[in-house]
This record gives sequence, structure tokens and C-alpha cells, in this order.
Amino acid sequence: MIAGLAIGVLLLEGVLRLAGFTPNYIAADPTIGYRFFPHARYRWIAEGRSSGRINGDGWRDVEHAMPKPAGTTRILMLGDSFTAAFQVPLDSTFHRRLERGLNARAPAGRRYEVIAMGEDGNGTTTEYLTYRAWGARYDPDVVAVLFILNDAADNWQPVALDQARPFFVADGDSLRLDRSFADTPGYRKYERWRWIKAHSVLWGLAHRALGVWQNRAHAPATGTAAATAAHEPALPTTPAADGYYRDWNFDARIPADSIPAFRLTAQILGRFAGDVRRDGRRFVVFAAGFAFQEDRRLLAESRRDPNFDPEKTTRWLASVGARYGFEVVPLSPAFRAASIALDRPLWFGAYGRYGHWNATGHAVAARAMEDYFAHAADSTRSAAGVPGRTP
Repeated sequence: MIAGLAIGVLLLEGVLRLAGFTPNYIAADPTIGYRFFPHARYRWIAEGRSSGRINGDGWRDVEHAMPKPAGTTRILMLGDSFTAAFQVPLDSTFHRRLERGLNARAPAGRRYEVIAMGEDGNGTTTEYLTYRAWGARYDPDVVAVLFILNDAADNWQPVALDQARPFFVADGDSLRLDRSFADTPGYRKYERWRWIKAHSVLWGLAHRALGVWQNRAHAPATGTAAATAAHEPALPTTPAADGYYRDWNFDARIPADSIPAFRLTAQILGRFAGDVRRDGRRFVVFAAGFAFQEDRRLLAESRRDPNFDPEKTTRWLASVGARYGFEVVPLSPAFRAASIALDRPLWFGAYGRYGHWNATGHAVAARAMEDYFAHAADSTRSAAGVPGRTP
């Protein structure tokens, strides 16, 4: 009986593989909570569509040699699901487009290499730890962070949706890293049966099905407001009914520096920038926006609210950059211009419920970054002796 069951499981495993299903490609990690299995295959159909293989270092990117080739400016791009970008084919992501665009504009004898280390759910803390643990080994000239407007919430443990990750805790003017997640039963269970989780399609499918069932079991009955309330807990400092992301980032009545998550994020960015600067590298933050501050129709609707301030977070980030000595490059102007010029969505999803960038959105982001990097490299090449690296 046991032998028959085993044969049946193996047959089902083979059928699922032939049907195009892939094993789970995310593993528990004691440094950042979880990360991708090196060389794991993936097939993404939840939003957009893509398939391929995680690279040998455990990121959704092409392979990169550890030693930096001569005459190369390396850009390390850190971020969350917008950087991992499973929603589009790898060649359509902003970081692959950015590398192609910069190399097309580079002078003879120079080239650019963009190394992407993005993962779903990342905040500034995990991006900082990713740089220290993996990114710095590639000797980048520029360390860039794609800042998404939910990053402040991901950094602050009281409201973070994902608790199985490390968190910085403010301790006066300094920061203390709390890694206690690795000692919890919830985390330790993900370390068990690692080989099966990495190679079994059947286990991965069952795990994903269980996750969908649990989400539906705990979801509210109907309504956007109810869904928002379930996933974005209300706080005393957030008077609006549609969740703290919008309140924190756009409500003119709530000063950014009065929000604990923003104050903590400023400290993390300060530490991040300081480490990168001490390593002799340039640090830059690209500030991405949400569709309702960039889509021409949604922006017009949002501006009917007298308390809506579409530039609130960008101004705050710029002030943090001025305080700690790094550049902040807003992407919203490029997206607003593209929304007007192209008059089509730059995000996946239905109107008013847009999600991640589609291929057109990635192209817009890549071109804005390309313009910045081309100018930044030209302005520092002769002074630093190394393209893109500050003196």
C-alpha cells in the first residue's frame, strides 16, 4: 500500500510538471526572512505573466560574474516586488531595459551592468541587509533603491503585514536590529523539509492552495473598504477610511515626520546611505508613486480632495536625502507625462485598482532612470576617476 501511494505521488508529480507547474521557489532565510532558491524555475500567472529561472545567486535576474569587468560601471538595484517584477518577462523589467539603454548611450570602451536584487515584500531594512550580505560583494559603483510607498509600513513592525522578517527598532538616535523572527515556531517550520519544498511541484501547489484558502477564509465578505480595513489596520493618526498607505503618503493634515514609520525609515535610510558612502559608492533613491497620483484620470479625481497632497512623500524623502547626503529621484513626473502622452494604463489591473507596472510602465521607469544615470555618470567621471562613483 505504501509503495502504491509513493508511485501515485510520483506519477502525479510528473503529470503536474508536464502541465507546466513548478515547485515552490521561495525558502526561509535567516538574514532577510526568506529569499528565492538559486536556479529554481518559476511560472507566474497571478498578475501579468512570466516564466524562467532564478539566477545562481538567488535573485530574479540574469547571471552576473562576481569580479567586475574592466571599464564597467556597476549599478546595484534593490527593491521589492516592483524590482523582482514577475508580472512581466525578465527582458521587459525596468532594470534590464535600463542596462540596455545605458549601454546604447555609453561612449566607446565603457559599459554598464545593472544587477537586480529585488524580492516581494522587501522594505528598506531588508534591502539594506541584502546590500550588506550579497550586494556589496559585486563591488557596485552605484547602490540604488527603488522606494515604493508601502516601504515605510514594511519597515515598522507594529503594522508590517509580514512579521517573519528582521526589523530595525529605534533606540534613541541609533538603531537596533531585531532578528527574533528566526526563533519563532512560525519561521522554524519553513526551514523543515527544505529539499522537498525546493523540488516538489505537488508540495508547492498544495502550499499555494492552502494560502489562497486561508486568505479567503479571513477575507471580508464584500467591498473595497472592507478589504482595505482587513489589510491596512487603522491607526489613531489616520483619520481617513481607506487605509494608512494613502493617509500617510498623501494626507496634508498628517505631517510626515509625525508618523513613527516615517521617522524610523529616515533613520534606516541614513544608516544605509552612510554605509554605502563609507564603501566609496554613490547612493540614490528612486521614489516610485501609486497610480492615483500618476494616472491622469485618477490624479484629477484625487485632487478633488482638498487634503490630498500628491508630493507629500516625495518632499519628505528629499528632506531625508538632504539630511543624510544622498539623492532622491522622483519617478512620478515621468509617469504623469507618459499617462498623458500615451493615454493608456501603465499598471496591471482594472481602472482605479491598478497594481504593479506593466511592460509600458517598466519602460517609463527605465527611461527616467537612464536619463538620471547618464547625467550622473557624466558629472562624476572626471572627478572620481571611476564612472558613477563619487570622489
